[in-house]
Amino acid sequence: MNMMNGWLILSIVALLFLSMYVYANVFVFLERIREKKKKRAEQQNLELIAQEKERKRQIREEKFKKLRDRSKEIREELKRLELMKLSKMKAQKAH
Repeated sequence: MNMMNGWLILSIVALLFLSMYVYANVFVFLERIREKKKKRAEQQNLELIAQEKERKRQIREEKFKKLRDRSKEIREELKRLELMKLSKMKAQKAH
C-alpha cells in the first residue's frame, strides 16, 4: 500500500511538471504556426505581385509591338507614295 502511494505521488508530480512544460511551450508552438501562416501569406502576395508585373510587362510589349508594326506600315506607305510621286513627275517630264 505504501509503495502504491509513492507511485501515485510520483505520478502526480510528474504530471504536474509535464503540464507546466506543455503550458509554457504551447504559446511558442502557436506563435510558430502564426509565423508560418504569415510567411506563407506573404509569399503568396509576392507571387501575385510578380505575376501582375509579368502580365503588365506582356501588355506593354504587345502595345510596343503594335506601335512598331504600325510605324513600319506608315513608313512603307510613305515610301510607296514617294515612288508614285516620282513616277508621276517622270511621266510629266516625258510629255
